[in-house]
Amino acid sequence: MLTVNEFERLRKAIIATVASPVIGSIEDYAWEAIFHYVKDIPLSDPALGRSKLLYDAVDFTTQTGWSLKSLQFNNLTPGNTFFFVIQRADVVKKAAQLGFPGLTERSLPEELGAAIIQHWNEKIITSKLAQGVINSYECILLKKIRGNEYVYCEYPLEPLVATNYSWAWTVDKISGKEGVGLQGTVAGKTDLMWYKNQKQLFRGRMIPQEAPRISIDRIRLAPDRYVETMLAALQAQINNPVIDDNPELNS
Repeated sequence: MLTVNEFERLRKAIIATVASPVIGSIEDYAWEAIFHYVKDIPLSDPALGRSKLLYDAVDFTTQTGWSLKSLQFNNLTPGNTFFFVIQRADVVKKAAQLGFPGLTERSLPEELGAAIIQHWNEKIITSKLAQGVINSYECILLKKIRGNEYVYCEYPLEPLVATNYSWAWTVDKISGKEGVGLQGTVAGKTDLMWYKNQKQLFRGRMIPQEAPRISIDRIRLAPDRYVETMLAALQAQINNPVIDDNPELNS
């Protein structure tokens, strides 16, 4: 969870990012950049390439990794559940590789579910090894559509236990026939959802009661002022280079 100082850095970074007239909302790399600032860890230039591994931010001194996502969700009440894509999981195509030869979309839900969990767990395990991560987390910035309310959610991120899950196909509410979504439930609550058409795996998370919340006045800089301010700041940095552990930023 965030320290008091990190929470204040997050609040300031959100205000500064939202003020930019060239950014519509905080998402994707903008959220990654904010998070690196919050944690005070080096940030790479995305033009140099981006990894397909799980962790978007890694603190190598503490061996802590974070998988980062930002999502629009208008009901930010603690206890509410939201779903989001965690992986493209074509488990039928990769059936033999995962140890499930002969698996098809018509296989038993339990067999498909076991393959889905195996696919996701391999992503976690291989990324932890490749990125030197021991302490693993998933951090999600929830935001309302107007961009003035935010909630920071953080969860431990470890391999799933397949035996904890029960699997069943959804039922089409109109036709009453089998749907296209395979639900993985734990204690009667849907935790995973896999859609066989798109091969996408969704996960459900609940907004914690203690999740930090930030409300801001959405104030945008005029484009002329923004450009002149950025050019002045850029020239100042060129004249007085910032010396840190990330030479990519100073080249």
